[in-house]
Amino acid sequence: MLSDLDSRVIREFGILNTQIQTKYYGIPYPGTYLVNESGTVVAKFFNRQYQVRETAPSMLRMGFNLPLNPASLSHAEVGSAGVTVHASLMANELHPQQRSFIYVALEMDKGLHVYGDPLPDGYVSTEVHATGAEGLEFGKPQFPPTKPFKIEGIEDEFHTFEGKIEIVIPIISTIREAGTTTIDLTVGFQACSSEMCYLPRIEKLCLELTTGPNVDSRER
Repeated sequence: MLSDLDSRVIREFGILNTQIQTKYYGIPYPGTYLVNESGTVVAKFFNRQYQVRETAPSMLRMGFNLPLNPASLSHAEVGSAGVTVHASLMANELHPQQRSFIYVALEMDKGLHVYGDPLPDGYVSTEVHATGAEGLEFGKPQFPPTKPFKIEGIEDEFHTFEGKIEIVIPIISTIREAGTTTIDLTVGFQACSSEMCYLPRIEKLCLELTTGPNVDSRER
């Protein structure tokens, strides 16, 4: 805990919380800095609302790009016809106002690709949808950049994904009761090569989630 008279250090870091105009004025926006072994800040996580906190696995994954360990996470996978779909939730438990991320990965055999937007008529774009119990709020899926792709004899330029891609879905829980629930994921795509396309596919995956009651912010 830092004794910060007149919020001098907070102001130097540029994190003075200007949203609070009560007797608590002078406190910082809640956040976390990640520092590597050389003492360099490699990532930071800040929120406008003091109640919102990222889970530790989420910050470590996004800040240090640590590999996913399915054995320690809620994980599901399904695959056929050259494409395997994985889904992992970066939290074993979510308390009210904790934010985490769902990683949906598509692994494609060499020579295959799936489509992103924008896309000419007649082709199927890759889509991911998440649903869950009341009290789970999902953000917009975040896709990686696409790569341009041309098919000989067709003037249109396509936007594609190939190899292995990860799609990230933010999630916040407002559930205040301890218990278990599920997150349902629907992943739609069409896998193609330069010579042919498979039929469009819709894969469904389910992740388990434990919810917990409010905890003191010092324990988060």
